[in-house]
Amino acid sequence: MRRIAGFSLALLLCGACDTSTKATPEPQAELVSIACLKSLGTGGGCVVTRDLTVRGTVTANDLRGEFPRTLVVEDATGGLSIAVDRTALADLFPLGCELTVHCTGLALGDYGGKIRLGARPTGDYDVDRIDGADLGRYLRCTNPNNHLRRPRTALLADVGPADADRYVRFEGVRFVEAGAAWCAPDPDTGERVATLRTLIDDAGRTFAVRTLPSAYYAAEPLPSGKGSVSGIVDYFNGELSLRVINYEADFFGALRATPATHPTACP
Repeated sequence: MRRIAGFSLALLLCGACDTSTKATPEPQAELVSIACLKSLGTGGGCVVTRDLTVRGTVTANDLRGEFPRTLVVEDATGGLSIAVDRTALADLFPLGCELTVHCTGLALGDYGGKIRLGARPTGDYDVDRIDGADLGRYLRCTNPNNHLRRPRTALLADVGPADADRYVRFEGVRFVEAGAAWCAPDPDTGERVATLRTLIDDAGRTFAVRTLPSAYYAAEPLPSGKGSVSGIVDYFNGELSLRVINYEADFFGALRATPATHPTACP
């Protein structure tokens, strides 16, 4: 995690965004793509001083405790994590809603190599969380049912750092640790801790699945058999992982219990 720096660089980068990434702007606001916005934080981050907005579909929230105090929004060019200091975000910004983010005054931080959006940092973290009292200023659900929340089907080997915060679906995979709990207990305290489990496909390729103990199903066993898993791609310090979302609808109901067998950037 790094402190925000390089504000003048950010202003130069913003001017480099190609007009093909822009949609019809709202009054006195410039609507840019998520990829274009994230490019402003490359190389150390920035505070957004221009009147910019992005618009996309909410693909992850805290509905099942999987993304506490976080929203993930995605458009055709990429995904973006937004750090928010509030609980019950799913009540305000349900999965699948169209979210308009007014970015002016917010900050783009580099969190382990992934660009995320939050409030201007006041300490040593890349960004602070947006105060819950300020949500109406920055975030607006403009269409609660736009029906555009669909994962992109991908192979384990095809996902890379550029896919961070994208909503993807892996098919024909199984858990190496089937039957173990999603989150392992701490040997000293017995409390559940964030845990990495492993997906594997028929070719032997693997992909980590990271689950937080705040997830409602943290103590439940991983399913056996082969099936499909949907989630948000995470990236931190060179390591990729998948974070499952909306467990009952996107994962558990989609997994088929069969016998186990051996995105466009800103131009």
